[in-house]
Amino acid sequence: MRSRYLLLIPECTLLFFFTAPILKRICNPGNLCGILVCLFLLWVTVFPKHFAGIISRIWQSIPGKIGLSAVSVCVAAGLTFCTVMSVQMVRTIRSQPASPQTVVVLGCKVRGTVPSLMLTRRLNAAKEYLDANPAVFCVVTGGQGAGEDIPEGQAMKTWLVENGIDAHRIYVEDQSKDTQENLRFAAEILAQHDLGTDIVIVTDGFHEYRASLLAEQEGLHASAYSAHTRPLFVPTYWVREWMALFQLLVLGHG
Repeated sequence: MRSRYLLLIPECTLLFFFTAPILKRICNPGNLCGILVCLFLLWVTVFPKHFAGIISRIWQSIPGKIGLSAVSVCVAAGLTFCTVMSVQMVRTIRSQPASPQTVVVLGCKVRGTVPSLMLTRRLNAAKEYLDANPAVFCVVTGGQGAGEDIPEGQAMKTWLVENGIDAHRIYVEDQSKDTQENLRFAAEILAQHDLGTDIVIVTDGFHEYRASLLAEQEGLHASAYSAHTRPLFVPTYWVREWMALFQLLVLGHG
């Protein structure tokens, strides 16, 4: 039926959302996977008879039946996992702190010595929370990666101080290489300075759930204060986060 071509509208829209970030130098497993799935769905929509013929030929043999059944189970399990993770991600984004708590800002790309746009949005969110709670301290996290002239933690402290936050309220963690280390080393700083174990994690919304799980592993109790993520980038990072959560929850490492 020609009505199936209506499916091309959401499929092409999704393809745009996964492809456009590449023009902004954002290329990761999230948008690569999204592009491949969208292209497959477009092919099935435009050439359904070809797809049905391939499935029919494979189904004619016993190994084919076993293979297709296994693929179907994996797809169903994957869709279930992604749905459950999305619900948990949204719930975590909405978990506002009940009382003022120490802020932990998770690292992100620094270009030279300047925070990237995504990191700047995290810093804006942290500044907003710190301005509203002047007695609260802050831990900025992140080591030095490729293309970065200084550690992310140091760049973040510089930005916050330049934007009116007292330097004495900011503790710098500058050795971590990923989210797990961000929170592990932040937990050590919190313990050293007797700042307690209740924290507010400032990061992008898509990242909050996994960060809260990793914080729990370090004995921390986390709530979320999410930075604004540009809508164009949300599908790419959301899909990448599904992969990271699978790695953490199913494969057992963060």
